[in-house]
Amino acid sequence: MFPENWKNRPTRLPRVWPLTLLLGFHCLSQCISFAGVPSSPHLSGGSTTVFQSGPNAFGLPLANITRNNRRAHVVGNSFFNKNWVTAPASTVARDGLGPLFNARSCSSCHLRDGRGRPPDQGELMTGLLFRLSSPSQDGKFVPDSVLGSQLGVRSIPGVPPEGDVQTSYDEVVGYFDDGSKYSLLKPEYTLTANPIYGKPSEDIRLGPRIAQPLIGLGLLEALAEKTILSLSDPDDLDGDGISGRPNYIWNPEKKIKQLGRFGWKANQPTLLQQTASAFVGDIGITSSIRPDESYTSAQAQILDNFPSGGSPEIDDHLLGRVVTYLQTLAPPAQRDYNTPDVTRGREIFSNTGCASCHIPRLETGNHQHIPELAKQIIRPYTDLLLHDMGPELSDKRPDGEASGSEWRTPPLWGIGLTKIVNGHTRFLHDGRARNLEEAILWHGGEADHSRRTYLKLSKLDRKRLLAFIESL
Repeated sequence: MFPENWKNRPTRLPRVWPLTLLLGFHCLSQCISFAGVPSSPHLSGGSTTVFQSGPNAFGLPLANITRNNRRAHVVGNSFFNKNWVTAPASTVARDGLGPLFNARSCSSCHLRDGRGRPPDQGELMTGLLFRLSSPSQDGKFVPDSVLGSQLGVRSIPGVPPEGDVQTSYDEVVGYFDDGSKYSLLKPEYTLTANPIYGKPSEDIRLGPRIAQPLIGLGLLEALAEKTILSLSDPDDLDGDGISGRPNYIWNPEKKIKQLGRFGWKANQPTLLQQTASAFVGDIGITSSIRPDESYTSAQAQILDNFPSGGSPEIDDHLLGRVVTYLQTLAPPAQRDYNTPDVTRGREIFSNTGCASCHIPRLETGNHQHIPELAKQIIRPYTDLLLHDMGPELSDKRPDGEASGSEWRTPPLWGIGLTKIVNGHTRFLHDGRARNLEEAILWHGGEADHSRRTYLKLSKLDRKRLLAFIESL
């Protein structure tokens, strides 16, 4: 059990802070053990873990962060949160917005470094975006020739946005084995494209993507490739019905294919690539990694005449600071871990097969830039692999080597704090699930056995399983 007032503490271990300063960060584990704070199985990020359960639970730096990386973290935090403006502007380090974009800052989508949600009725989307692709003549799916690879729902003055997507929901009713009724919401999307740019493909595919929480990303980047591949079983040789496989993605910076780790489809190999892609795709800010503006040749006649913020619009130094910020966001500790319901829920989590994909325990290797991330025992509850989740969750849009129905196992650490941090409990890649139970009930494909096992549980055991997940 945590100290009585731990929830109100901004850092991991204020009670022994003077001792920590005296002995150095390297002895935190020893300090923790004799201070009566939880032992390592409950530290989500090893010695990087923070103890916080308030609205800023996702916004703290690694507990063991060094002074130099803390400075970089602070600078990166500033550029993550501040709005970008249209060019030309006196704030030359922050101009170049658009011309098409989804948000003016990273934090607009990742509010308090957390999870996005679908828009309310009549609200312009922010925490939800749409990836686009259309079939080519050879049958492959490529960016739409008119709208490109991502829909820009906002634009700078004088520029028309690309369009919008309206969402409607159909109710899906089902029953647990004990006769209890449940209800799910199945989304339907309707694209309204701005005709000024031309007509997109009639077979255009929409890929909804909710902004994901950002905690522990550096730890996931520090996992050795061999560790992730050791969890892969693409041909299901062990016969357990789980056939996770890696997604290999082209890295334009290094000119090679690399293991994908980030994004809903594991379609980004590094946080640098992920960040550069988000800057240009979501905000319209170019970098040396992604130097081209995010509009198509069909739109160039309209958009080429608008000024940019330079070439590139964010330099390598500032881009690197934002990446360091993301690499050094700490995961919060598990809460209420020793209560009877959570203890029993952990057993049910394993018995239902959830732990086959949501791997409870991994160990990081070395990290090229952040040594604080190395050799940590972490509990992210993911394998970073692709799994077929069945036709109901398919967006029918391939992404790299991932099919429309394949999704990367999302990490679960911190998931129980979503309501506190972001004010909602919308889950899955499109936010269709209104709570954790609905997220479980949408599982299909490789996870169908776990879903059917959940349907058979008693009401009490369902409550216990949810209590465990909410404690993470």
